[in-house]
Amino acid sequence: MTPILRMLLCLGLSMGHKTAVLAGILQKPTIWAEPGLVIAQHMPVIIWCQGSWEAQEYYMHKEGSIDPWDRQFPLEQKNKAKFHIEKMSKAFAGIYKCYYKSPAGLSEHSDTLVLVLTGAYDKPSLYVWPSPAVTSGECITMQCISSLGFDRFILIQEGKHNLSFTLDSQQLTEMLFQAHFVLGSVTANYNGTFKCYGCFMNNTQMWSTSSNPLDIQVSGPKEQFPNPTENEPSASQHEGHTIANLIQMVVAALALVTLVILLLEAWHSKRVEKHVTRR
Repeated sequence: MTPILRMLLCLGLSMGHKTAVLAGILQKPTIWAEPGLVIAQHMPVIIWCQGSWEAQEYYMHKEGSIDPWDRQFPLEQKNKAKFHIEKMSKAFAGIYKCYYKSPAGLSEHSDTLVLVLTGAYDKPSLYVWPSPAVTSGECITMQCISSLGFDRFILIQEGKHNLSFTLDSQQLTEMLFQAHFVLGSVTANYNGTFKCYGCFMNNTQMWSTSSNPLDIQVSGPKEQFPNPTENEPSASQHEGHTIANLIQMVVAALALVTLVILLLEAWHSKRVEKHVTRR
């Protein structure tokens, strides 16, 4: 490669890098929490932020707090950082985003992560109708009820499917508030343990203690056995089949007799012709 070509190539690469920096083309970081987003009071939780291999420092933004809320250096030889919360409390419940700094500048913010605290209020009670053991395709109703005037109730399934439902509270009596979660046409996905929580609208990231757990068991559809009266022939049907068979046999016999008679007539006619010719 000639010196001129080498110089032009280096100039092009340099200009391309500067253009990318000026355009702010940086990998958007990913944010998640372990062991999950719903954390009981006093339990530990880690918020992870994963971005570029070129990241020099990671920042955590918490809604309503001074930015950055926290900062961490990336883990050794890894393109992510962890923000550790030793004991979950009211101060840590909220909405989080993360971003990072690299030689190209600051990245854009990640998607939002909502970290919820449970155990802030007394627990509600959870009931199910008609039964916790149902057949696939049936409908069940779960009632979450509390003496506290919660604005909302949240129903969550623990385990692999992680189903969740939210309903506004309804006043049942002067001292009781409730929500009815109607789950229609349940499938095997609903197998598992359900709990409900209550919360107030002024802080939807702070929930009550979880209700009593309810284990839901959904079995397969009932096996459909054939109806004997529909598949087995009746006595009258047997009689009809017998008569039809007899008629078919008589017709076949008549056809055979007719054929024999025709053959005999043909044979007799030939004998008569031969006799006349000899005379």
